[in-house]
Amino acid sequence: MGRICAWFTYVSTVINSRQRTYEGIMNLIEGLEAEFLLITDWASGEEGSKGYTSKTRLELVRDQPDWFNPSRMIFRLNAPRLQSVTTSLYIGHLGPIVRKLVVLGHAVQQLLDSHERLQAFALGNTVMFQSVMEKIAPKASPIEVALATRPTSIAPVHPAKVEWTHEKRAYINIIFMLNESIHQAVIGGVDSGDGCLYNSFRAARTAVQEFKKELKREPLQIEFKLGHLVAGWLAFMGLWETMRWIGVW
Repeated sequence: MGRICAWFTYVSTVINSRQRTYEGIMNLIEGLEAEFLLITDWASGEEGSKGYTSKTRLELVRDQPDWFNPSRMIFRLNAPRLQSVTTSLYIGHLGPIVRKLVVLGHAVQQLLDSHERLQAFALGNTVMFQSVMEKIAPKASPIEVALATRPTSIAPVHPAKVEWTHEKRAYINIIFMLNESIHQAVIGGVDSGDGCLYNSFRAARTAVQEFKKELKREPLQIEFKLGHLVAGWLAFMGLWETMRWIGVW
């Protein structure tokens, strides 16, 4: 009977271990999905959005005058689950989605590194920064400022309408090109390569959604089921012989 009890204890331990593994994988997936919601804004992840599709520089200068603005910044994106997925205890259970998560994590890191480079340049010369901002700052009367519902409702001056010195023009042109690189190459759009943030985000999000739908608790193998039958039979026979020995049957 001791061996039979040990068998059932062992099987119970295996079942509990598999349940903890299943719950751990689900917690990891839920953490990734929460981070995907944060990444959506950076990756143009809204339904139907084409992202930053390919355009000529003249088109970008016309359509994105804010890329000249040295004060244009983004909040830092924090995605710890995504960045540490390769060190997770459950990486062996994630299968083919690991590569897509790694590619997305690399794209996110590229975005952060590129923006830090932009900020370092824009703020590296505070005198130049202040001088440029004075020229492109919104020109509005006190009444317009008081009636504005938000700061962006008063548009800044278009850089093309400002007279620049050679140094200031070079400064804002470099800022524009850094922004161009971030949006066109790092973030990208529907016509960009697989490694850009736009496409890697969609590939990873779809892969995780499909993986979650198919995820199930790992069933016991046939060996465990046969062992259960044998252990149950032996337990029944032991009980039968015990009853016969004490005269019940």
